[in-house]
Amino acid sequence: MAAGTPPAQENNTTVSTGLVLALSAAFLFSTKPILIKWLYGLGMTALPLMGLRLVIALPLYVIVGVVMWGRLANKPSLRDVCNAAAIGLLGYYLASYLDLSGLEYVSAQLERLMLYAYPSMVVIMGALFFGAKVNRSIIPALILTYAGLAVMYGHDLNIAPVGTDPADITKGTLLILASALSFSLYVLFSKKSIARLGSLLFTSIAMGSATIATIVHYAIVEGAVMPDMTAQIWGGVLILAIMATVVPSFMVSEAIKRIGPAKTSVSGTIGPVMTTIMAIMFLGEPFGWLTALGMALVMLGVTRLQK
Repeated sequence: MAAGTPPAQENNTTVSTGLVLALSAAFLFSTKPILIKWLYGLGMTALPLMGLRLVIALPLYVIVGVVMWGRLANKPSLRDVCNAAAIGLLGYYLASYLDLSGLEYVSAQLERLMLYAYPSMVVIMGALFFGAKVNRSIIPALILTYAGLAVMYGHDLNIAPVGTDPADITKGTLLILASALSFSLYVLFSKKSIARLGSLLFTSIAMGSATIATIVHYAIVEGAVMPDMTAQIWGGVLILAIMATVVPSFMVSEAIKRIGPAKTSVSGTIGPVMTTIMAIMFLGEPFGWLTALGMALVMLGVTRLQK
């Protein structure tokens, strides 16, 4: 603490900074489905896109990780590093792969709301496995949240192009719900690891392990073949890798360090709204009363979970 700075003032500054980081990360992450759907329209698919995004981002994580490692007086144990790497597989490999795969079948609006619902999973998983205290008041909030998701699922079925198999939309929805569950586990497990390593070093290790896993996955499925790339696709992937991956990932880890996983989760309120606006403007996705109802129910449910 700086000399002469009251503890209460320092605490308020820490919380304010954490909230700004969490909100900024939510906005940047909200651009991700827009960029991905646009790149899918240019011919990209989930695994190559995920691989290129992480490979482009990896050097930045390596640089930050090396710098932060050098600054530590007491170096982390091998166990701490392995824990961070394993947690990274949950949040940045598995969750990302499931999310990108699901986006091949559903709208950007549904995807963002599905992921936005992960605070409800954080609450449930925290109560089941981490001893977090909850009461019956969460039940109405959970009902509102998942009723909203059901409405949005019905909306995607209604706006699906003629000839679309409803099973594909169901598949995409389940994939993104699985992604939200995986990211919920990441949020819960990361708190202790961030406290041990610091947010920047933790994120660098976590993203590094996710990148390695993705490269191995790609090599097994696709071999050494690069996808067909154009200058337009390269530009989109670069923006996706830096502004929708690297920058917000560091912001989220630092926000969790400052304000905890619960407030960080709920600070993502602006995400679905921004994604919906951009999906309408840039992707031409329709917006109707079902979309508004589904969004309102989910956001109301998550807000009540915060209380």
